[in-house]
Amino acid sequence: MIDLLVTHAGELVTCRTAPFGAVGEGLARLEVIPDGAVAVDRGRIIATGPTPRVRRQYRARRVIDAGGRLVSPGLVDPHSHLVFAGSRHREYEGLVTGRHDPGTRLGGGIRYTVAMTRRASRAALEGQALADLDTMLLHGTTTLEAKSGYGLDRRTEIRTLRLMKGLRHPVEVIPTYCGAHVLPAEYRARRAAYVAFVIGMLEKVRPYAEYCDVFCDPVGFTAEECRGMLTVARSLGFRLKVHADQTGPAGGAELAAALEATSADHLDFISTAGIRAMAGRRTVGVLLPGVAYHMMEMTPTLVGRRLVPAAKPFLPRLVRRMIDGGMRLALSADYNPGTSPTQSMQAVMQLAARFFRLAYAEIWHMATINGAHAVDRGGDRGSLEEGKRADLVIWRVPEHGMVINRFGVNLVDTVVKDGRVVVARGTLVPPRRGRPAGRNA
Repeated sequence: MIDLLVTHAGELVTCRTAPFGAVGEGLARLEVIPDGAVAVDRGRIIATGPTPRVRRQYRARRVIDAGGRLVSPGLVDPHSHLVFAGSRHREYEGLVTGRHDPGTRLGGGIRYTVAMTRRASRAALEGQALADLDTMLLHGTTTLEAKSGYGLDRRTEIRTLRLMKGLRHPVEVIPTYCGAHVLPAEYRARRAAYVAFVIGMLEKVRPYAEYCDVFCDPVGFTAEECRGMLTVARSLGFRLKVHADQTGPAGGAELAAALEATSADHLDFISTAGIRAMAGRRTVGVLLPGVAYHMMEMTPTLVGRRLVPAAKPFLPRLVRRMIDGGMRLALSADYNPGTSPTQSMQAVMQLAARFFRLAYAEIWHMATINGAHAVDRGGDRGSLEEGKRADLVIWRVPEHGMVINRFGVNLVDTVVKDGRVVVARGTLVPPRRGRPAGRNA
């Protein structure tokens, strides 16, 4: 007698791979079990296989008949900026219509969010974070990495990390200190002083953050500045992440590989040397197609009345070079108010096909098991196999390709987290009352 059986999946997509995730040709080999079943006890998976065989082995206190629908691992989102205040929709309209300076939108926009977040109350920040986590869960995300970086001062950074660490929600939140996000306004003429401030903060935030992240980019911090911050962070027991080479080549990928960072994220301008440095390493490259979509970086854009070519039309070829070069890759929504204001990993999977020209199997591996490795949890979740956490999703479609082929609707029916049903028929279990519906202001 066990706790839970999920039976009669039209397809049971396990995303089971080699020990450190899917890479190279392995990305295209997806294990699919027709008429599959999952056996769960005490929050862990104890068996997977064809339904007749699993039913012969186990009886359960609760049986969920998937009725021919797709069953997959819970989605793992390894890069987000969960806690912030305010909206940047007005700024975005300026970008869409061409009445915005594209050369300043990244740093300037972040500083606006910093000002709003510093002024917000803890209750407001927590309420919005929980509402956003509800949305993520309803769309199939069961594990989320969340960064600070919208405080950039001692009080707000500590408050943000404490809040994230203390959130009580079915989605597991993994906190990251990202003090080196951009230079705050008060330090614009004092770069060295701000780098020293970030280093000085590391010991103070260590109780609340598992990772330290830095923005190694032409509009962020230099590779040497980042190396200094990350070296101290590692000595204090932080695991490392790098925002790398988003707006131009900055040596971020090479730095991440050299310091054995868990992940290097963005990588839009990764160099050939960076691909070689990350090839065969456990450092996971995290791709963020929501940013390319929202910022219209792969389509022509308006500047004033002039139509200018796309900023990053090369991304599909670059992503394929990363795969062929042997890099481990994951996908993330990069939820944030400026460059990717979406909570849905489902949407990101769909964009990965349309923008990066990735195959269905590649996308499923990148959104599950490889995402888990991008937060050092690949041995614990990200695939449906014996001994792992029972984090799984039942979808309203029978085949895995349909999740990516369709767009614009939520296809999740049921979510199980640690063996407990937390979404049923597209509704939170139990329903959450008295909470904001999401970020709409």
